[in-house]
Amino acid sequence: MQYDDIVVGAGSAGAVIATRLSEDPERSVLLLEAGPDYASLEAMPDDLLKPWVSWADHDWGFQAQAQSEREIKLHRGKVVGGSSAVNGTIALRGVPSDFASWVAAGCDEWSYEDVLPYYRRLEDDPEGGDFHGTKGPIPIERPSKEEWQPIQRAFYEACRREGYADAEDHNLPETTGVGPWPRNRAAGNRFSTNLGYLVPNRGRLNLTIRGEALVHRVLFEGGRAVGVEVESGGELQVVRGERVTLSAGTLISPAILLRSGVGPREKLEPHGIAQVLESPGVGENLIDHFGAGVQALAKEGLEHNPNVVTEVGLRYTAEGSEHFNDMQLAVSTIFDPDQARGLTDAPRQPGATFGVGAVVQRTAGRGRLTLRSADAHEQPQLDMHYATHPEDMRRLVEGTKLAWSLMHGPELAPFAERVLRPKPEIMEDDAAIEEFVRSTTSTTWHVCGTCKMGGEGNPMAVVDQRGKVRGLEGLYVADASVMPEIVSCNTNLTSIMIGERVGEWLAGSE
Repeated sequence: MQYDDIVVGAGSAGAVIATRLSEDPERSVLLLEAGPDYASLEAMPDDLLKPWVSWADHDWGFQAQAQSEREIKLHRGKVVGGSSAVNGTIALRGVPSDFASWVAAGCDEWSYEDVLPYYRRLEDDPEGGDFHGTKGPIPIERPSKEEWQPIQRAFYEACRREGYADAEDHNLPETTGVGPWPRNRAAGNRFSTNLGYLVPNRGRLNLTIRGEALVHRVLFEGGRAVGVEVESGGELQVVRGERVTLSAGTLISPAILLRSGVGPREKLEPHGIAQVLESPGVGENLIDHFGAGVQALAKEGLEHNPNVVTEVGLRYTAEGSEHFNDMQLAVSTIFDPDQARGLTDAPRQPGATFGVGAVVQRTAGRGRLTLRSADAHEQPQLDMHYATHPEDMRRLVEGTKLAWSLMHGPELAPFAERVLRPKPEIMEDDAAIEEFVRSTTSTTWHVCGTCKMGGEGNPMAVVDQRGKVRGLEGLYVADASVMPEIVSCNTNLTSIMIGERVGEWLAGSE
């Protein structure tokens, strides 16, 4: 079977690209997804609709080395909609300085002025004012102060007492301070790219969506991508296409490239993979937001909706930092997991906790992705190198001190039965705090950068600034993996924006 376009991965970017390409009725589009496909809102299970992060039922099950001696789970959505279908629904835009760094990396078509129309295109944000879109596929809402849970209001008041500004709209370019998170939600449900982009357009005869389809590798003839090898229904099949776009995400897109022979010889030869193209940047530049924080046992009787994890957040610039809004703090609650996923109406379970977490938004350290084998069923090796860069550690230590101060302030302290970690003696010494950070810091599930775009003179740039894989024809990458630098915010909205921008370029090309 032959298609004009094959899009691999139906997540935050891939669902967008397939939708935009199939707007041309003369173009045949195949969208492949390794996870299940739910074709309507009514067909979706609860874990894809409730705003609690879904980290069991539709997850890839990745394990990663936070540092060399400590392994963590690194959740990614394995379902049509990708991680947009399982995330915490925080819908933030990047700030102008984020995209200035992309321009400096040789991507002069990615300035803030360039990307703003595409953020607006994806938004349905009628309460956001003129700076926001109102007709896009993804509804954006902000909880009003009257709706905030008591513990969220206390966090807001604690930050205000510390002198941070009131931030009514975190998505204005110069906003800093504390205020309600914008969220990709509607009528209390998480709103994924499946719901926003694919569900309304599933009637298109030229758009084929296949779930439970695991792509093993891209196929080439004479330096051109001509299709993919895909496992579906227990059989390995070949599907041909005039163009292949990998939108399988930061951890899968580079793995597919490596299994296809695109990457440095040192990563391919140990697994018997014949090299098609020397591309040393594949799997390098692995970036994530990571954090540490203060955790407390909640008092009995705490008034709280268990479906609310976080409503309010603080964005600020660390002292001495060159990056605007390079830190983020929020209070989050963890009640009974089944209750939080909406599977039971039971009252609050013993052991409910809440925490104030500090997260570095413009991380200086970099990780690395390599293959464990050529088998598409085996996870890649993920070495994250969290908090190994001195600047990351410095900011996390200061952020942990701020989280401790807020937790013990008059606003939040009344909600805590006792603080579980860190122990008070740890907070008396910076070296002890550093060790606490090293032993506890973990992901916020915002991985990016492993197929980064860049200028022609950059040998580590895997793709050009329009997503085309350098040195090959007919092969593109468009998802969070192409970010040359991480944005100072949760990455979902930027990934959707990348899908909109690259999708427009692909639709307009020959």
